Amino acid sequence: MSKERNSAHVPQFPSAPGQANKAPTAEDALAAAQELKPMVGVVRRIARERRAALSKFGKMALPPEER
Repeated sequence: MSKERNSAHVPQFPSAPGQANKAPTAEDALAAAQELKPMVGVVRRIARERRAALSKFGKMALPPEER
């Protein structure tokens, strides 16, 4: 494992060359969580509505590109 830590950083995705090679600090992680928290409720509501539509109408409830 020490070999990996000493090697140069290789981004996981080519589209993200500046991707971090180590975990953020606890403060950074908490700040990101606070920023994203309001979105969690919205995403859960959308998912709940989608599941309800799927159970009621089946596959036809989805947009054509997702069928």
